[in-house]
Amino acid sequence: MSAALRLSPLTLAMAVAMATCPAVAQQAPDEVQVITADRFGDANDQLMVVDTIDRKTIETLAPKSVYELLARLPGITVTSNGGPAQSGSVMIRGANANHTLVLIDGVRTGSATLGTTPLEALAPEQIERIEVLKGPRAAIWGSDAIGGVIQIFTRKLSQGQWYAAAEGGSNGYWRTSAGAGVSHGNGHTSLTVNHEQSDGFNVRRLGQPDDDGYQRTSLALRGEQHLTEQWQLNWSGQVTDGNYEYDYDPTWGPGSDEADYLNYHYAVGAQFDNGVLTSKLQLSQMQDQNEHYNEAEPTLGVNEYRTQRHQLSWLNQVQLDSLTLASGIDWYEESVEGDYAKDSRHVFGLYSLARYDHKRWLTEGVVRMDNVSGVDSEVSYQASLGYRFTDTLHLSVSNGTGFKVPTFNDLYYPGSGNPDLVSERSENWEVTLHYARNGVKAHLSGFHNDVEDLIQWAPVGDSTLWVPQNIADATLKGAEFGLEYQVGAWMANAGYTYTDATDGSTGASLIGRSEHQADLGLGYQWQWADVRADYHYQGEREGSGQQIDAYHLVNMSVGYQPSAHWDLRLKLSNLLDDEIVSSNDYYGPGREFFISVSYRGF
Repeated sequence: MSAALRLSPLTLAMAVAMATCPAVAQQAPDEVQVITADRFGDANDQLMVVDTIDRKTIETLAPKSVYELLARLPGITVTSNGGPAQSGSVMIRGANANHTLVLIDGVRTGSATLGTTPLEALAPEQIERIEVLKGPRAAIWGSDAIGGVIQIFTRKLSQGQWYAAAEGGSNGYWRTSAGAGVSHGNGHTSLTVNHEQSDGFNVRRLGQPDDDGYQRTSLALRGEQHLTEQWQLNWSGQVTDGNYEYDYDPTWGPGSDEADYLNYHYAVGAQFDNGVLTSKLQLSQMQDQNEHYNEAEPTLGVNEYRTQRHQLSWLNQVQLDSLTLASGIDWYEESVEGDYAKDSRHVFGLYSLARYDHKRWLTEGVVRMDNVSGVDSEVSYQASLGYRFTDTLHLSVSNGTGFKVPTFNDLYYPGSGNPDLVSERSENWEVTLHYARNGVKAHLSGFHNDVEDLIQWAPVGDSTLWVPQNIADATLKGAEFGLEYQVGAWMANAGYTYTDATDGSTGASLIGRSEHQADLGLGYQWQWADVRADYHYQGEREGSGQQIDAYHLVNMSVGYQPSAHWDLRLKLSNLLDDEIVSSNDYYGPGREFFISVSYRGF
């Protein structure tokens, strides 16, 4: 299948109509980067919980994976099949891993066969910021956002800014990276490149007794061009080529133990903004492709999986004093590689939003309709109410519904697909108390999410044939506390989450969810140095047929800046050398160290 963007006649007609409209354009990057209630740049987090990880925090933490960054946030549970580049998953407030929508530079990413996004393929060095939205906001985004939304933005460098860095450490780890910003008239473009490799370690005790290494190389581009005060064009793209090793399950005999992947996304957009009307149009495409094999067992062949998704969105917002009105259209076509009974489908979504902000009260309502070819149509809604007790303290209450479209594996996999499946559905409640003042930001949330029509494998009648069926439901409820403190040279963060995630039929705890998890971070910045320590507690949880023990993870980062341009950093991971098991029989690394040096030309 061609990698070029392919659009249907309907899409082309829509694109032409929008391109000729005087209100079409893409929002300025500084504004677009905020996940908000209406997908525009209003810094309005008074009706939701938004956790942000900025570039400064990424540099100080010196993480080896996106999973390491996300695991420190309240309400986020991360599982990993080994090290930073082996496959993993993210669960928000007890929801399934495929109930999280992931956007990279505004592009919907992930596999249409598995239903998840391979965050292990992303290099933290190329990320400018990550924002995580939790709560009942799925009516804004469409399918997959039952648990929440993760939005990732790649690096942004202005004219004359550049950097170069190198890092080495335990298990034969090595990284080199560089980036630069260039100007072109009233605009600029950033280009970054990153290469990482590691000999790895043995990620599975019952698997093959060898080290499981990885390597990945990534190139990213991001830019904008201001045509007038009201018109702007922007573009972004990233391609990642990588390989990682893993261990097959010896219970089932020899299997694949290595994977190559080639993932990319790109987007082009335009924006018009006259202070009252903002309209933005974006065309994008992504690919998620991987090949699994075993070099020692060539007779097993190569298993290839590929998803391509072509996307179009047109969003509009009108700001009238205290009243905000917004609407949007989302269209995408996704196709998969393989011997499926059906290998492509279209999704069309339309949503409308109204928000009224008057004195102490803030109200918002959203309704959305989605049509998925070959599956069904879904109508979702969201209603929120906020009240400001003071300028620093306010309360919000939200209720909304969401859905998750069945994957191609669920519907059409050869020999086991079930084309009669419908979407998984949810109803989500959240009550949050927000506080923000003088460098201190905190929230306390209670949540309750009922998910029904969950897809689960079950036998067909009295036969021995098992297929996916809409037969399960779950209740996800709990409480979440988050605190961020940054005053003077000190910074601190704390988080605690209580989650009660149970099977609606049996009352049993869902696999992979901890009842308790907590995080604590403390750092100090001198003029020429900084130090930071982070602690993560993951409570015990149910595994597949066994209990997974709790673990304690302590990391430390020490930086020294001999000048304004140089940064030398020591990262110590898992200082307690605790045995970290986040998934059945898969082990995380023991105690590790890393040393990096970087130069910034700005």
